[in-house]
Amino acid sequence: MPSPNVKEDARRVYEAIKGGGLAILQLTVGYTMMGSTAEALDRMFLAKKRGPEKRHAMGGNLELHQQIHIMHLEHAEMVRCLIEDFDLPLGIVAPYRKDHPIIKNIDTRTLEVTTAGDTLFMLINAGKLLDEVTKLTMAVNIPILGSSSNLSGTGAKFRFEDVPEELKSVSDVTLDYGLIKFVHSPRTSSTMLDFSGPVPKVLRIGVGYEIIRDHIQRFWGTELPNDPGFHVNPSGHMGTAPAPLKSLQDLITVS
Repeated sequence: MPSPNVKEDARRVYEAIKGGGLAILQLTVGYTMMGSTAEALDRMFLAKKRGPEKRHAMGGNLELHQQIHIMHLEHAEMVRCLIEDFDLPLGIVAPYRKDHPIIKNIDTRTLEVTTAGDTLFMLINAGKLLDEVTKLTMAVNIPILGSSSNLSGTGAKFRFEDVPEELKSVSDVTLDYGLIKFVHSPRTSSTMLDFSGPVPKVLRIGVGYEIIRDHIQRFWGTELPNDPGFHVNPSGHMGTAPAPLKSLQDLITVS
């Protein structure tokens, strides 16, 4: 069997997303499901059996994050350092620029279920495949939106074989890249930090959290909470879930 062709596979994912489809692909923090249109994302939402409080995530890279997110200078440098100097994946929640071309290409209802107040969550530095897809989508100003390739509440999947058939069956492209990079992490989702306030706030403890916690304290003097351990908090979630959305509740009810 030949080795994967990342650029060619990224093109397949891009074409599926651009055409209104869904793609399942490997990130370093778990397998993910991605789309761009309201119809595709509704299909994903229902297949995953998500609740009305859930939000879509945006996939991106450091450049897209810097274009879209509005950050304090110190927070921007924290992110740059963690990504460029220490090569860590990171989920970033921060205020966003509503006039960015990619944001303007998201329809009103989809934007509502992608944001919480004035903030937007973006996952960056989660593998070469995501980086390549992001380059292609940025060139034509379409978003990458999605969620983990799992049934809601069951945890990120680190092998393609563990992705539920219900999700594979509604996807237009599926890529089996084997085990994820961080398969031995206590938790396989990304660490998620909220930069909307004066200091970073931990919303989810995930891959690389102890390294991220150490570096932010060591280099910027900002203390993040200790990880209570997988046995105490298996999901890693630390923050309060956003309020349920009527549009999502209506989608669930109609289906």
